Amino acid sequence: MNTQPEHWHLSKSVSVTQIVSIILLAAGLFIWGSDIEKGITANTQAIQHESDLRSLEQKHIGEFKDEIRARLQRIDNNLERLIERRE
Repeated sequence: MNTQPEHWHLSKSVSVTQIVSIILLAAGLFIWGSDIEKGITANTQAIQHESDLRSLEQKHIGEFKDEIRARLQRIDNNLERLIERRE
């Protein structure tokens, strides 16, 4: 039996496979990060586009309401004139 305790041994050498795996890992992280950034940019642009569309729709709705009010006012005025003529 071996009575000496096992000691950890750290080597100062670095193998080629370790270097290659670290480079591949770093490249993978870089690609993943750039894909995430592209997705965030695309979402930001989509949100801005939707916001612009909503603003444009609100403007058109306001113009449509004003047009309806004006038409209803003209109809009301015409009805009042017709009622006054009959009296």
